[in-house]
Amino acid sequence: MDKYTAVRPGLGRRSFLLGSAGALALGGLLAGCGTEGGPAAPDGPPRAGGRLRSVIAGRSASADVLDPHEAGSSAGGAVSKNVWDKLVAYNNDLTLRYRLAESLEPNADGSQWRINLRRGVVFSDGAPLTARDVLWSFERMLDPAKKSSGDLANIDMSRTRADGDLSVLVTMKSPLADFGSVLAGWYCYIVKDGTGTIDGSSLPVGTGPFALQRWSPGDRTLLRRNDRYWDGRPLLDEVEIIQIAETEARVNAFLSGEADVVHEISYLQARTLERDPGTTVVVPPAGLMGAFQMRVDTPPFDDVRVRQAMRLAVNRQAMVDSVYYGYAEVGNDVYGKGAPFYNDGLPQRTYDPQRARELLRAAGKENLTVTLPTADGSPGMLDSATLFAEHAKAAGIDIRLESVPADTYFSQVSGKAPLSHIGWWNYSLDYFYGQTMTSTSPSNGTGWRRPGWDAKFAEARAAMDPQRRRTLYHELQEELWNEGGYILHSFAKRPDAAKNQVRGVRNGVPGTDDWANYATTWLAT
Repeated sequence: MDKYTAVRPGLGRRSFLLGSAGALALGGLLAGCGTEGGPAAPDGPPRAGGRLRSVIAGRSASADVLDPHEAGSSAGGAVSKNVWDKLVAYNNDLTLRYRLAESLEPNADGSQWRINLRRGVVFSDGAPLTARDVLWSFERMLDPAKKSSGDLANIDMSRTRADGDLSVLVTMKSPLADFGSVLAGWYCYIVKDGTGTIDGSSLPVGTGPFALQRWSPGDRTLLRRNDRYWDGRPLLDEVEIIQIAETEARVNAFLSGEADVVHEISYLQARTLERDPGTTVVVPPAGLMGAFQMRVDTPPFDDVRVRQAMRLAVNRQAMVDSVYYGYAEVGNDVYGKGAPFYNDGLPQRTYDPQRARELLRAAGKENLTVTLPTADGSPGMLDSATLFAEHAKAAGIDIRLESVPADTYFSQVSGKAPLSHIGWWNYSLDYFYGQTMTSTSPSNGTGWRRPGWDAKFAEARAAMDPQRRRTLYHELQEELWNEGGYILHSFAKRPDAAKNQVRGVRNGVPGTDDWANYATTWLAT
């Protein structure tokens, strides 16, 4: 498939799609200040009103979280981006665009950055956005008890201060060449100064297109239009975000008329829905990592030869063809295809069960038996696990699949079991490695702890010269390709679907500001 195709051909009447904003300013990395509306649909201009019902992957009531600095599920992310906003956000190609920040200005070595805030932004209660809100949000995100603590860990808050109402001077513990890519990360939302516990007991305010009206953990969230939204008044009156953990059940809710939009559908379902004249299938232009992760600190994967054998025991092209129905590209065991500084010069790893057998024999691990917990938690999980188990037999590896609940898989199993699924969305290498690959990363699901690698990563983050950064990032990826714990077999484009009366849907790549963002969505009937 053409990597820039947003909507599959062959459907009937189309709803228009909005792509990412264009690029501007700051070294070519930061892009325009808002998302522009698309053309009117054939049956008239965009109309206001109505409630959009969106079904999306969620978690159990006990695991669900509303706080944008802690929410880790797809549903939690959708709520966050529609209620709050970030200083900068990702476009589909992982360049950045300004949001609440009007500009970011580094000093000569990246040890200090100035954030200039956009004028005229107010919260949904009418309070103006100021530097105090940014400082409060940073302090809140750095709370070690919160999952966001790793996002801004390089900030020295003791030397960070407001410089007037609309400017913040941020001092780094060590130089950082691309602060924007960190600020665009998953948890980096700006909340109002003084915001305490966010658990639905009181209604929080934000600067996003909608305001929270009601939150039922693990079930659904109701949002109402924020008439004070700085980036253009939303057209929808309300958005209802419905959580369903299982992939098949989400599509069933959509097909039965319980929802107008369904996110994270299976790839077979997408192919089937393409033939439905009343449905639009939306395909983003870039793919997400489809991967298994091995804990390198846990037997048998503490032996690099075993890890290499496991990587040779998966048929990547078969994954693309059979699991993802062509909505994917072959992976090569390192994260970030298409991102700035991705190392596309590494040799493509291929299916070689004979070589895998030789490596296992050398490690004294012939006829290896391992357990892979799996669940129907995201599209392709069950199918990829089943196919991997089939592929691995030729290498003498017995992968025993263990079915576990979907709604707790990523909170209780992924990265904790010796072998598990992992499925990060698209972020910069700066952000992803800071979250997952350093010795102190909060989401280090492979147990990768290498002081030398940490030091080189710090050097790469600090390199103001892009060519130097590229060299260092390529070296970091080469080490991970040789010795790391990911079996990254595919980069899968994640289709969504919408009824044809839903217009203004954005073809956002999950992880970007546009995915599951309903600021420009409207209902034609």
